[in-house]
Amino acid sequence: MADFCENCVLCQKILSRELESHPRKIADLEVSTAILSSNQICRGYCELIYNRGHVTELFRLSTEERRLFCEDLNRLAEAIYDRLHPHKLNYELLGNSVPHLHWHLIPRYLDDNLDPHWPIWDKKYKPVKITEEAAAEIIRKIKEKL
Repeated sequence: MADFCENCVLCQKILSRELESHPRKIADLEVSTAILSSNQICRGYCELIYNRGHVTELFRLSTEERRLFCEDLNRLAEAIYDRLHPHKLNYELLGNSVPHLHWHLIPRYLDDNLDPHWPIWDKKYKPVKITEEAAAEIIRKIKEKL
């Protein structure tokens, strides 16, 4: 297991157990925590946060940890796809703003009215907030498959 970083916002959320009680937490998986994003610009947009320490690059994980992290990603992606029926799933592993391993899983729909060639965090897009009831319903659907 890697060390945690005192300057990393995700490490601090893990250490403070904030992720454990996060209101939009979907599940703890093998080596990560799945959260429904506060920005629901695409219904079912989730984040998958590596929770075993501070790691900034996928290649820095051991082969086994990388396999487990990718399996967690696959499980969450399949659950989103199966329960929410997007046209396509986008996977982003950037870390430019928050340099801690975490995936963005972005379901894309034919009617989402977003440019298919630009990421959803492009400046021209405004974040979409949904009610807690709507969030709970999406979380319930995804958890049913997990």
